Amino acid sequence: MKSYQSTLAHHGRKPPTASTPLAANGQPQHAAAPPLTANGQAPAAVSAPLDLPRPKGRNLRWVIIGIIALLTITNYLDRGNLSVAAPQIMQDLHISNAMMGVVLSAFVWPYAIMNLPTGWAVDRFGVKLLLALAAGLWSVVAILTGFARSVGAFIGLRIALGVSEAPLFPAALKATDKWFPEREKAAATSAYIAATQVGLALAPPVSTLLMEYFGWPAMFIIMGIFGFVALLGWLVVYREPEQHPRLHSDELRYITAGQQHRQEAPATQQGMVSLNEWSRLFRYASTWYMVIGGFCLQYVFWFYISWLPTYLQQAQGFTLNRAGLLSALPYIAGGVAVLIGGRFSDRLVVRGVDPFKARRYTIAGAAVMNALAMFVTAASTGPALAVALLTLGMFTYSLSSGNYWTLAAEAVTSKRLVASVSSIQNFGGFLGGACAPIVTGIVIDRFGGFVLAIVVAGAMAMISAMMYGIALRRRLPV
Repeated sequence: MKSYQSTLAHHGRKPPTASTPLAANGQPQHAAAPPLTANGQAPAAVSAPLDLPRPKGRNLRWVIIGIIALLTITNYLDRGNLSVAAPQIMQDLHISNAMMGVVLSAFVWPYAIMNLPTGWAVDRFGVKLLLALAAGLWSVVAILTGFARSVGAFIGLRIALGVSEAPLFPAALKATDKWFPEREKAAATSAYIAATQVGLALAPPVSTLLMEYFGWPAMFIIMGIFGFVALLGWLVVYREPEQHPRLHSDELRYITAGQQHRQEAPATQQGMVSLNEWSRLFRYASTWYMVIGGFCLQYVFWFYISWLPTYLQQAQGFTLNRAGLLSALPYIAGGVAVLIGGRFSDRLVVRGVDPFKARRYTIAGAAVMNALAMFVTAASTGPALAVALLTLGMFTYSLSSGNYWTLAAEAVTSKRLVASVSSIQNFGGFLGGACAPIVTGIVIDRFGGFVLAIVVAGAMAMISAMMYGIALRRRLPV
């Protein structure tokens, strides 16, 4: 941390060593290193101070989160706009609900698979490079989608979109883990996870408006251009904390002192995560509990993304314009819930609850409430009640969203494999997301409605609650 040391020296302060954590007042305090287990791993992270005074007027870390949130909004505009255009595309291309499910899921399968290598790549090559490449590629693909004129072209471009968007959240989580103390991590993560809901909330009304005035091809092109604006902000603003020329020493001390003092590898090995290290993650039961829990949780989310506008039109009789506007309501509620869920688990941490438990218990509780909301939705009658219950369902689901990502940072005992663990969990999540559009389309065609499809989504939420709340008990020993 050469630049960090020079910054402190410039301000007349003695820089701490790797074995000398900082006290709440920013001064070095001496503490024994955490004991090691027989295999040389730290058994758990050492608690960070919880009463750190925030540096007044020093909020560069939140500017970083703002840029990530902007990238996330553009990302989710590109993900959600196809579902808004789906009824028109189905009419133009004369395809069934089941085939539309295949088109909608074409994004999710490659996205799920690419989570595995991209998480490793972020850990090995760094946050800034991987996220910059990803944002540039997904913006190009989004623009090219406006020139698609066949089912095959749409499927191919959605596959390319899935590949290009995969690094977003592993990179964002890695950046958050570097830039934030423990007491703010879930809140910081929730800020850009809430941006997913903002993107999805904007996608229906904005897509509908652009389609009405310019047609769906121009809608894809215009939304794709947004991504380049966010990419420019990322390239200008982001650096590692210890290398950032505009990061004040007060904020750097606040970040460093407030992080759990996890045992790190030697400096010569930092960032050099091998494929062998990565593959060993699959040996642990906790990894598989997170994969299964993520599968079921993301199934619910992609039920909404893929089929909500069509449900409102086909099952509840709303027009295209009204369905586009009403589709935004669940995501608006979800955006609020993401922030609430993150703040709630951060508050548990401040009160002394182990961060690993605080995150997974919040996920499990949210999943149980979501399951109940979905079951009631399936039995509901009347368009207004259906919209209200679906909005409640997205609200309860979204209480888990920020914690779903923060959990990956808490589930390891060192920082080196944070992106890898998060991407493996999200691999499972997006396998569930890939199944949701197809299974829902098949169920609708076979059973003539959405009732059973909604019940299946509720059952998935309940299974997720059991995985995170009951089965997942131990951190990964890495």
